[in-house]
Amino acid sequence: MFKIIALILHLFFIYFLLKGEKKVVKFIVLAFFTSLSIIFMYGIRFIAIKYHLYDGPVLDGGFSSLMKWVSTFSYLYIIPSFLIITYKLFGMANKLFERTWVKVVMFLFWLIVLAGLAFLSFYIFTLIFYGFAP
Repeated sequence: MFKIIALILHLFFIYFLLKGEKKVVKFIVLAFFTSLSIIFMYGIRFIAIKYHLYDGPVLDGGFSSLMKWVSTFSYLYIIPSFLIITYKLFGMANKLFERTWVKVVMFLFWLIVLAGLAFLSFYIFTLIFYGFAP
């Protein structure tokens, strides 16, 4: 249940991040993340049923299969999300600052912060959807 709530919160975050964008862009991005979420959750369910992850003795390759699935989808979620965040932050910097050197400093600062957050996001995503399994 927590996994579904995390995905819904991510969709709301993307929706509010795209506030002020064209409706077509909002629709395409939200359709992408919604379809990605449906495929992702179906895959997790399929792997859990096929390898008995929650019911009993886990079949060989169950946890590695789940880890491959989660790690693949972590890239499909995190990279587009951070591209959208970067686009919005850099657009905001262009509006807020007039001097070129201040814009460059802010771009570099946000780029470093976003790179660190993206790196941390992979671990958080894996922890939420894979857990502490071996």
